[in-house]
Amino acid sequence: MKNILLLMASAILLSSCHESLEKRAQREAREYTEKYCPTPVRDYVRTDSVSFDINTKTYHYYCSIVGDLDNRTIFDINREKIAEALQTQINEGTNFRAYKKAGFSFQWTLRSDKDKKMVYFDKKYTPKDYNK
Repeated sequence: MKNILLLMASAILLSSCHESLEKRAQREAREYTEKYCPTPVRDYVRTDSVSFDINTKTYHYYCSIVGDLDNRTIFDINREKIAEALQTQINEGTNFRAYKKAGFSFQWTLRSDKDKKMVYFDKKYTPKDYNK
């Protein structure tokens, strides 16, 4: 009986050490931001930070647009193409697979590097958007 209680206690302790997918996403977003952000500029885009909101189950990417692409008109003209490219990234990206399966949402906020108050693009993709 004593051995069974010890085994049960061990099982409870081991299971409590495993973090939920939501906690893991929050931790990974924080660690990525601390380690890599701001990222080097690639294709006129720099990732400033990544966060995960447990309440809304949303992975949120905050990016700055730099150089020649830092232009409101370019985003106004190409808004649909940008939205489609990000949706394709979600649909085809293997790094999103576990989070998509868990019903997470993904959001991108793209700001001007010259004027941080200027938001060029802000879109949230929910499971109904990427499960098409």
